[in-house]
Formats: sequence, C-alpha cells, structure tokens
Amino acid sequence: MRHCPTEAYTYLEEREPGLYHRLVRTTLECNGIVHAAPDCFCLAVPAPDDPRTVVILFQCSELPALWKLAKMYRHRFDKVRFRRDFKNRYPERTVHIVRFMRKARLAAIASKNS
Repeated sequence: MRHCPTEAYTYLEEREPGLYHRLVRTTLECNGIVHAAPDCFCLAVPAPDDPRTVVILFQCSELPALWKLAKMYRHRFDKVRFRRDFKNRYPERTVHIVRFMRKARLAAIASKNS
C-alpha cells in the first residue's frame, strides 16, 4: 500500500538533504496547508499576490486524493496554482478550484461508463 508522506520525505531528501523540513517549515510560517495522509501529502501556501489563490509547493498523491483536498479548502481559496512536476520543466498554471473539482466529476462519470 502506498504511503505518500514517506514517499515525499524520501524524494525530497534525495534531491537535497533537509528540503522536506524546510518546505514544511516554510508552509507553516506562511499559514499554509500541510496535509499528510496515507493517500496524499501536500504542502500549499496562499499566493503572495492573491490570498484567495493557493500555491502548491509540493504534492505526492493520485488525483482523486487531490480532488478531495480541493473540496476541503474550496471556501478558503478560489484558485489553485501549480506545476506538473517538481523539477520545473512545465509552466506554472492557475485554475479556478471549481474547474479543478469539475474534473473529478468527469472522471467519476467516465469510470462508471467504462
């Protein structure tokens, strides 16, 4: 069974020793979200330019777990800002949280039909 907090720790510490602790500390100092569950590890902070936008610093999970997390915080944030990978090979994207959650409903419908 997958354990995302352990995977996140291992990945971040292999990239740079102490990175896991620095990211958690930064998230807490910015009044952000530290979510650690077996199926989802996520560090996110309010955007400095828009407090209604959450910036995902790091996440390790499958999409269904992220959709649940978005549902939990949809009243605090309007938009989600993220990159597709931690190595910054992809451009940063910002999407409305409702649009992000809509993909969960579409995925559920598609899985029922298949």
